[in-house]
Amino acid sequence: MKIDIVKICKKKTVSRDDGEKINKILGENWNKISHFDVDFNNVLVASVSFIDEAFGKLALQHTKENLQKKIKFENILDYDRALLNDILHSRFRQKAIDEKEVHLN
Repeated sequence: MKIDIVKICKKKTVSRDDGEKINKILGENWNKISHFDVDFNNVLVASVSFIDEAFGKLALQHTKENLQKKIKFENILDYDRALLNDILHSRFRQKAIDEKEVHLN
């Protein structure tokens, strides 16, 4: 399934509400679709809020390996790729800490 950021969000790629549109599409189709191609169309997003809401929250629900198999990012600028990686790593760390605390209690 192709997800075109520009077609879906137009120029609204700043807020959590904007990112929620993408997250909702991914969530509703996660178990129905084997692979997502997310196309950034070489448009600079540069928004932590948007990227975290759209993709970061997925790291709390799925493994790194599952995300890597399921989602391919196309035409994403280097700045956004670095931001996306930072957010995903942060969310994976958060998930690991949360799981560790549950086991300790």
